[in-house]
Amino acid sequence: MEFLENDWKKMKNGKLIVNEEYQYFHNHSKEILHFNKEFLEDFKEALSKNISINPIIRKKQKFKYNGIKTELLNKEIRSLLGLKFNKLKFEVNEKNGVYYFSSLEGKQQVAGFDFALLNSKNNLIKLRNLCFGELKYSDGRKRWDSFLKNNPDLMEFSKDILPLEKMGENISLLNINEPLILGEIQFGNWGLVYRDFFKLLKANVQTSVDCLVYVTCAGKLEGYLSEGIVTYSKTVSLLKEFSKVINVPVWVIGLDIKI
Repeated sequence: MEFLENDWKKMKNGKLIVNEEYQYFHNHSKEILHFNKEFLEDFKEALSKNISINPIIRKKQKFKYNGIKTELLNKEIRSLLGLKFNKLKFEVNEKNGVYYFSSLEGKQQVAGFDFALLNSKNNLIKLRNLCFGELKYSDGRKRWDSFLKNNPDLMEFSKDILPLEKMGENISLLNINEPLILGEIQFGNWGLVYRDFFKLLKANVQTSVDCLVYVTCAGKLEGYLSEGIVTYSKTVSLLKEFSKVINVPVWVIGLDIKI
């Protein structure tokens, strides 16, 4: 056993696999994503890559088995998505219909979503209306400056939507047909799946979410992780059980791995 343990601990890489058998499309999410087929295929391609792994030996009662630490796994998945989608936002929080986000290296937000694909200009207009519109924040200027400091690419556009004669009035959103896709990467404790879907329902009330992409584990990858965690099969069972409650389209991906 010692030889096998040492052999496993020397492993440094694995290849993520997106199998058709570990994909579940809830509430017409497949049809919605087919309108954005480029995103659908690009997302699967982004996750079908080699990654670095952090191998460990896990223990279950008197037994030992090969395992993988989730910290590096999460980091590698985010990195792959960041490389593929330059418009993807990470560590996303929704508040009053506006999405706030940080850089890829930013601190993880427990209450937020791991990533999102959204219309950044319309998102900024919503913030502008909250800061300088009809029902403005008392500290609107501070919120506005803080947001732009973290998103300098929107600085030029921000000047176009702050005319002095429109202060105290709301302005209309741009007529741009882009989907709002939120995403979660979940390998944590099983109870977290309920929190994830509650915050999805809350976000949907404020912003009409087009689809949630829910990435979790399946197959051999599931066997390498801790017990009692969120998995593909458990997530699908929950969606089927609460199908009339969770009305937001959800694409569940069960990631597998080959080592």
